[in-house]
Amino acid sequence: MLEEIFKLIKRGSATGSIYLLNYIPSNLLQLSFFTGNMVYALFGYLGFIYLYRILKTIFVEKEVLSKVKFLSLPIVPWILFLPNLHFWSSGIGKDSILFTCIISFVYGLQKIRKRWFLLLLALLLSLAIRPHITLFLLIAFGIGFMLDGNLKAYQKGFIFVVFVAGFIAIFDYVLTFVQLESLESNAIEQYASTKAAKLNQVTSGSGIDISGYPFPLKVVTFLYRPFFFDVNGILAVVASFENLILLIFSIKLLFKKPWQAFKNASSLLKGMLIFFLLGTVSFSLILGNLGIMLRQKNMFIPFFIVFGIWVLYQFNLSKNSTIESSTSHK
Repeated sequence: MLEEIFKLIKRGSATGSIYLLNYIPSNLLQLSFFTGNMVYALFGYLGFIYLYRILKTIFVEKEVLSKVKFLSLPIVPWILFLPNLHFWSSGIGKDSILFTCIISFVYGLQKIRKRWFLLLLALLLSLAIRPHITLFLLIAFGIGFMLDGNLKAYQKGFIFVVFVAGFIAIFDYVLTFVQLESLESNAIEQYASTKAAKLNQVTSGSGIDISGYPFPLKVVTFLYRPFFFDVNGILAVVASFENLILLIFSIKLLFKKPWQAFKNASSLLKGMLIFFLLGTVSFSLILGNLGIMLRQKNMFIPFFIVFGIWVLYQFNLSKNSTIESSTSHK
């Protein structure tokens, strides 16, 4: 058994890493499938605790989160109850671990000196499961820190060296893992077409042909489908309502000066948005199955929600300051 697992890991299979993580509880401790699901659900729950603590740190003012509303409801905690966030972070598999790793990475960055071990553990686990996500994290938050106007030049230089070193260290491994020969445009286009065609053939009734879609439509498909016209079961109905909420949320943000909010954001918030954009652009090009899209976008949506809350918060601040200014002039 162990020999087969190590063969999978040697071939660069993320499944082998999951088998290895599950070997002790499953084979040595003889834990049941139900118990295993509870353990993974606990791990995913830890990710949500860190996510909420990230929100509390960013919005330090009292009652700020309850005052930022969406569809006439306090955006926090209600938007954190979107079912897809919890479905894919509460069962045995890569998604629960990766969800918590991504959140833990940002949580660790908030206080690197105190949480360096958590930060390192999150990077190592994500590297073992999906190394391209680790690469996205390094790129996104490296850029985020470079755009931080509060950091001094030597601090930016140090951070730049650290993130570039991490990028170089795992770059070749990531290319081998995803089976991408190079970063030339032709190689990337061929890779995207091949992956999309393979995923479209998944016999689950949710495969779609995105080969003829323009890029904007691929992005919309990744973020907001399945929609009501895609419904093929009760789970698709639930997902459609969730995607409707996300679509309304996204449209609302477009009219709340998101670029201004980005300029006023901290390095972590900028990194969150860049990570979301990197993941959205990359996965929208290669995914041709709605079920897999639901699962994969779960890695990026939490940071989109956090940044969206920041946009609404910043818009409310500017709106209130304008009202106070006009009142004082009177």
